[in-house]
Amino acid sequence: MLTSFETDANFRKLKWQSEDTKRLQNYERYRELYRSEFSRPFRGVINKLIRRYPLQNTTAQTLIEVNLFKSMTDFYKFLTTNNGVEIITDPNNQDLWNKISKDNNFISVLKEVCVDNSRFGDALFKVACVNNNVKIFSVCPDCWFPVCENGNLNELSGHILMYDIVHNGILYKHIEKIHKGYVENEVWQISNGILANRVKNIEEFGLKDIDDFSAKWNDFILFHVKNTTESDTFYGESDYKSCESLVEEIMLTVSQNSKIINRHANPKLAGSIENTELNPLTGERHFPNSDFITMGKDGQKPEYITADLQSESIKTHIDTLMQFFYILTKTPPQAYGIDVSANMSGESLKTILASSVAKIKDIRMVSLSNAIEKTVECALAFAGVKNSKVEINWDNENYVPEQKTEEKTEVIE
Repeated sequence: MLTSFETDANFRKLKWQSEDTKRLQNYERYRELYRSEFSRPFRGVINKLIRRYPLQNTTAQTLIEVNLFKSMTDFYKFLTTNNGVEIITDPNNQDLWNKISKDNNFISVLKEVCVDNSRFGDALFKVACVNNNVKIFSVCPDCWFPVCENGNLNELSGHILMYDIVHNGILYKHIEKIHKGYVENEVWQISNGILANRVKNIEEFGLKDIDDFSAKWNDFILFHVKNTTESDTFYGESDYKSCESLVEEIMLTVSQNSKIINRHANPKLAGSIENTELNPLTGERHFPNSDFITMGKDGQKPEYITADLQSESIKTHIDTLMQFFYILTKTPPQAYGIDVSANMSGESLKTILASSVAKIKDIRMVSLSNAIEKTVECALAFAGVKNSKVEINWDNENYVPEQKTEEKTEVIE
């Protein structure tokens, strides 16, 4: 955890600072899992399959990619956003917010945040003012470093964002130091993977040293959303952490049995030597158009060698693994289109989805609702409206917004 905004000291320290280094490595692995890029995260299981079932002995693929990670993340994204999200501001500002939301396709930004929050455990909204236009977008947390005072997780001093930028064919890092009411911009040239030289004049990059917006919004412009977390860590926990080993075992089991089935799709024949024919050119005996294993003698009848797959045991094992997956991820089979009855009532669906809905409500209470409220307040402030109140209406058909007759909106001249 960073405790200051000193660029040199901080990012030299990151090379050995275990918490942020491990966090960024985990983000990279979780991104690969979501994208079905399993060669690195599951290198061990792939090597195991290749050793046991070499490619030259079978045409089946090495690993059957069962991407339950993406399916789970997409389910939570849909459950969070597809039932309608109503953002209510002061009556005089509602049209302004509706325009900002439409211009930025806010529901799309929200879906991106939900995906990041599920796969990484952390997600970020960011607000900016570009050419007098309010911009709202999501920021991937793999470039984000929170700064806490003296390591106190409850005292946030600000945020640091680091982006790669290429200028005139040269690689640089753009570092944003986000304070309350202003942002410091730095540009550093990269050499051998480290920050080498700080660029003195950053105007040629379209930046200014300090972007001061405190007259409109005297707070941060980056808003953190985190998944389930513990009291001794600032970061959320990925949905993938609890089920990674289970999905690996499911893929291994399915792939191994796929190999066996493919290998025995064209079974070998076994029989006595008398069943074979002599090739006069080679002097070898063979059985026409088939793999033949000689065994016994005296005209033993040829028989196919087939595999005892123990299909019921395999099915039971996979079903057991899937049950653990549903328990650990708080998702039901119906979330993946399994055993869904067309006659299922609304109450039945609510019961089935109870754990999933409870998880989503928990995330909303922990950070998502607050992050959206602050994002909207900041966007309205950049649009010229200060101290606007914001409420979020989640999935509530009978919602009636509270009347605020005593509240007054201050408009910045």
